[in-house]
Amino acid sequence: MKILFISGGDNIDYQADCLFVGLREMFGAEVVDANKHHHAYLTHPEAACRQMYGMGMSVTRLLEDIEVDRTDIEAKIRTQYFDLVVFGSIFRNVDFLEPVIRNYPPDKIIAVDGEDHERINTLARDFGMLYFKRELAVAQDSILPINFAMPTSRFKPSFFNKTRDFSICDPRDRSTYIYKDEASYYEGYREARLAVTTKKSGWDCMRHYEIIANGALPLFLDVETCPAATMVSYEKALCQQIIDDLARKISPSEIYEKHASAMFSHALVHNTTKALGEYLVNSWFKARAHP
Repeated sequence: MKILFISGGDNIDYQADCLFVGLREMFGAEVVDANKHHHAYLTHPEAACRQMYGMGMSVTRLLEDIEVDRTDIEAKIRTQYFDLVVFGSIFRNVDFLEPVIRNYPPDKIIAVDGEDHERINTLARDFGMLYFKRELAVAQDSILPINFAMPTSRFKPSFFNKTRDFSICDPRDRSTYIYKDEASYYEGYREARLAVTTKKSGWDCMRHYEIIANGALPLFLDVETCPAATMVSYEKALCQQIIDDLARKISPSEIYEKHASAMFSHALVHNTTKALGEYLVNSWFKARAHP
């Protein structure tokens, strides 16, 4: 399946980055990043990644820099060479939008909106392309929810050698942001049973996934007020059970033993980048079958 993936590719954009990696895991070189996502490739210098937002943790240096044909993109658009066009960040980058709209029917275009705000890109919606929104406050027939995800290769939970009940890193206290590289940051979760996470600018946050991928349970403090249409693939109900158990004075070790297996199993099925790519493609096929 030939997919044209359009986004800036010049800085961290968690939704676009996670989705691009997931699609590349599925279809390899047939997914063409028209603006090359340099930081997604192993050839991108580690030092450069550390200068990016969030020190480039979790979404940089993930893919082999395989040969991809990025030539004559506009000519390929004119002949509908690609089976599907995905705008990975519809608010941040609309390169090639005019030729795509001119040459492709709406049912072969996807708009992805990973912004923290709840606004909708009306141009994309009104044209009729399938629209995926991360911070979706209220479910809408014409708009589908989408989440961040953890790169599949980074999903290496540690169930043993827990040395503390709660992780050091706590988003309520920036003085706990002591980790200067990805390895030590991940280890901070691997040594803990529970790790605090909260809403940031938007409800969805890479930290929610990084905690689980490294073998800790998320202590998602405000999860009960997260809109039902947001983070639909995340195990919010189980997060609430963890909060409730802690309020009932159940020990962190008992909570961990009680919930760890279910939490990690759910994440492996629903919260990897490959699962994210599959969700997008399957949703597209379903929408075309039932317009």
